[in-house]
Amino acid sequence: MLNYETPAEIRQQETAYKTLEGILLSRREQREFLQQQTTVFAETLFNALQTVIYECRERGLTELGEPRLIEHPAGGGRRALQIPIEDWSVLFVPLTGTAWPNLRDEAQIPGAAFKELCGRIAVFIGSEPDALSFYDFLILPNGSWFAWGYGWPRQGSTLEQTNFKALAYELLASFVKDIHTTWRPRAETPIGAAMDARRRAYMFGLPGDE
Repeated sequence: MLNYETPAEIRQQETAYKTLEGILLSRREQREFLQQQTTVFAETLFNALQTVIYECRERGLTELGEPRLIEHPAGGGRRALQIPIEDWSVLFVPLTGTAWPNLRDEAQIPGAAFKELCGRIAVFIGSEPDALSFYDFLILPNGSWFAWGYGWPRQGSTLEQTNFKALAYELLASFVKDIHTTWRPRAETPIGAAMDARRRAYMFGLPGDE
């Protein structure tokens, strides 16, 4: 049976295609811009953190270990940054893709920004696969950025106007001051963790967790 389409149906299909084209091409352009901005932000922040750590180590703060860049499994030149601090570490991971911010995170960015795509860098304590991010950087379509978590929100202007070295010092000072460790209860301290040098028998805490 021939599938005959009326002129009206053809016009409807063309209208739908134009709608698809407009939305997808606009999103493609926005995604490409955000991915580029997120890459630049991550590289600049990582360079600043490494510079600050080496400065601190030269001045005697050997509790800050050698920072380590880790290739992201997604490829494309993406890398995470691990910063050893005492006997734990903080891991910065640029996330792949772009998406809307999540309202449940309660970040205090302008409401309109929750309806726009953004890039994201998540920050973790340790490197266990089930670790949850405790701090975030959101890179917004207008070129600005927002960082927040555990009561330390920061809103920045454009990348070009951001003093990344000052930001790196503030971040490290905040992490060292606020992240604490607590021994796990006896009922949650298995012999495997006690005898494994690669694992810790304590929990990480943040302000308000006490």
